[in-house]
Amino acid sequence: MRDSPNLHSSEQHWFMEEQTKEQSDPDSSPSLHYRFMKQEKLQEEEDELELQTLLSREEQAHSENLFCSYRDHLQEHSALDGARREAIKWMHRVCRRYAFSCFTEILSVDYYDRFLANIWVVEMKPWMVQLVAVACLSLAAKVNEINVPTLSALQVEGPSYMFEPKTVQRMELLVLSTLEWRMNPVTPFSFLDHIIGRLHFHTSSQMDQFLTLFELSLLVLISDSRFLRYRPSVIAAVVTCCLMEKMRCKDNQIGCCRNALRDSLKWSEAGPMFEECYELLGELQFKSACAIEA
Repeated sequence: MRDSPNLHSSEQHWFMEEQTKEQSDPDSSPSLHYRFMKQEKLQEEEDELELQTLLSREEQAHSENLFCSYRDHLQEHSALDGARREAIKWMHRVCRRYAFSCFTEILSVDYYDRFLANIWVVEMKPWMVQLVAVACLSLAAKVNEINVPTLSALQVEGPSYMFEPKTVQRMELLVLSTLEWRMNPVTPFSFLDHIIGRLHFHTSSQMDQFLTLFELSLLVLISDSRFLRYRPSVIAAVVTCCLMEKMRCKDNQIGCCRNALRDSLKWSEAGPMFEECYELLGELQFKSACAIEA
């Protein structure tokens, strides 16, 4: 159903009437001001409720025994960790090939990790790793992209194995059932609006630069399994502070932003996670810079 063509004109007419009343009758001004203040307060309450819901979901996901065991398992078994890296590299190449968004890539990695965390396989064969990667990328693309290639066309950029579409579809169903159809997880992107509201950029170019760098930073770190120790909210805040330094923001602005995020995202309850994640990101960026120079 289309909106009424007179809707906007009616709103404008109402607003002009209110402005006229405000100018002609000073006593009516507080009433109009009160309504706007009340609306703003309600919006703030809704934002706070949404944030608390995200933090609660995040806490539940990252404290599950299976997920914690999976993180430890990756650190203890270099073969499984290496297979994960290769799978993510392949997904990244395909995402670039089809110009998929950064969020699609983040989703596919999240599905991959959560699926493997919920199944117990003594040894993941290389073909199994590749099949899971194809299925997770296909599901992420279907969730977030408008134009999705066929399952055959998706298997490009040098995959180690090729699978029949029906085989991938069966794995997709297994992933969906294992994840209980929870395909909208909490990721660092979930906290982006909350963070941007505290940055107070002066120009749109600054905002665009920040968003681009934010996405690139996430793509750099997702293949490193050590970042699975940190909650998405902490990762988002750490990346933000690092980018503010890279964009040469003033020290007091960086400090204020960090303090505001620490309070709202409740880092005190997560211990020294922010500092640890911050150091790890710096280490990863340093290695990346050295690799480029070499």
